[in-house]
Amino acid sequence: MSAPTARRRRARWVLPEDGIVDELAIEIAAAGIRPVALTPTEQQIAAARILAAGGTPYRISRHLHISGRAAHALAEAITAGSRDDAA
Repeated sequence: MSAPTARRRRARWVLPEDGIVDELAIEIAAAGIRPVALTPTEQQIAAARILAAGGTPYRISRHLHISGRAAHALAEAITAGSRDDAA
């Protein structure tokens, strides 16, 4: 897949930050009910919910329509943040 095609596909599922958190969109995405576009903040919240329910980075990548590498990085950032909070 060419880089412009990958960017267009990614752009379809990522919205610009607008200062609003759509809880319904987060729930739909985290549950994997259907594809939904999210802001980066909403993606992080949905990923945290997936991990809290016992999900994996693979599930994050499938439900949020992001690459496996991005899902692993997001999961690591979330788990690192929770370890920092516990300390």
